[in-house]
Amino acid sequence: MRIEVFDVDHGSCAVITGSNGKQLMLDCGYGTAPSWFPSEEYRGKRLECLAFMNLDEDHLDDLPHLWKSAEIGAIYSNPTVSDEALASMKRKHGMKDGVRFAHGLLSNFGSGRIGALADLGPEVRVWSYCNTYGYPFTDTNNLSLAVFVSYRGFTTLFAGDLETPGWKLLLQNPFFRRDLSKISVLIASHHGRENGKCDEVFQIVRPDIVVFSDYAKRHSTQETDAWYRYRVTGIPVIDQTPDVRTGLLPRRHVYTTRRDGTLTIDVNKLGGYLLRPSCAMDPPSIAEFTNALLGLLTPPSAA
Repeated sequence: MRIEVFDVDHGSCAVITGSNGKQLMLDCGYGTAPSWFPSEEYRGKRLECLAFMNLDEDHLDDLPHLWKSAEIGAIYSNPTVSDEALASMKRKHGMKDGVRFAHGLLSNFGSGRIGALADLGPEVRVWSYCNTYGYPFTDTNNLSLAVFVSYRGFTTLFAGDLETPGWKLLLQNPFFRRDLSKISVLIASHHGRENGKCDEVFQIVRPDIVVFSDYAKRHSTQETDAWYRYRVTGIPVIDQTPDVRTGLLPRRHVYTTRRDGTLTIDVNKLGGYLLRPSCAMDPPSIAEFTNALLGLLTPPSAA
C-alpha cells in the first residue's frame, strides 16, 4: 500500500493506493510553489472515491477541474452536512469555486460511505468518524472527517481540520479511542496549527511521527513543531550518517510538506513502512558511511 501526501501549500491532498492498485483521494487542494494540480496529475485516471475531509476551499480548490479530467467513482463527505447546511455555514463569507462545486455535488448526489465505496484490496481498511452537524458544531473544521487507513498492522489517521473541541467530542466515542490507540502516523489536524492541538489525543497514543501539510511559516500559530515533537517517538532517518559516538541514525519526529515536499509512505506486507520526502537530502556516500563507522571503532589518539 502506498500513501502520498502532496505538497499543496496551506491545503490538503493525499492519495492512498491499495494493494489492488485502486486509489482513494482525500481532498483535492493544489500547490503553487511549486505548481502541482491533482487535475493534471490524475488526468485520464480513475479514482475509486474522492473524500472531502473538510468543506473549505483549501481542501477543494481544484475540484471543478479534477471532476472534468479524472474518472471519479464516488464522493464522500460528512454525511450529516447537507447542501443546505453547507450553504448556511458559508453564508457569511460566501463560497469560492471549489466549495461551490462541492455544494452542487452534495445537492445532486449527497454523500456516500468510504468503506462501501473504496475497495482498495485485501487487508486494506478505510473508515471514518465525524461529529454531527448542529449543536455544538456548525463550523466546517470541527465537522471534518477523521479517516483511518490500515494495512497489515500499520494504521494512519488523517485528522482533517479538527480543532480541540472537535477532538474532545470524538474522544467520547470508545470505538474512536480504540482505533486511535493503534496509529503509527498522524496527519496532523488543521495543517499542524495551534488550534488543532489536543493533549488528550496523546494520552491515548504516541505515534511514530506526525505530518503537517502546510506552507512556509508566516504566523505564530504555525510554531507547533516542538509541541508535537515531544509527543511522538520519531523514526530513524536512513539517508543521513549515523552518530559517530553512538552509531545510531538521527531521528525525525515531525515531517512537513513545507520542508520535505511531497511525502510518500510505502507499507509492506509485514506492516513495516518507509517514508520518503521528495526534498530529501542526498544519501551519504559509502565513504562517509564507512568513515562514520571507523570513528566508532578507532580509539581516540593520546593527547
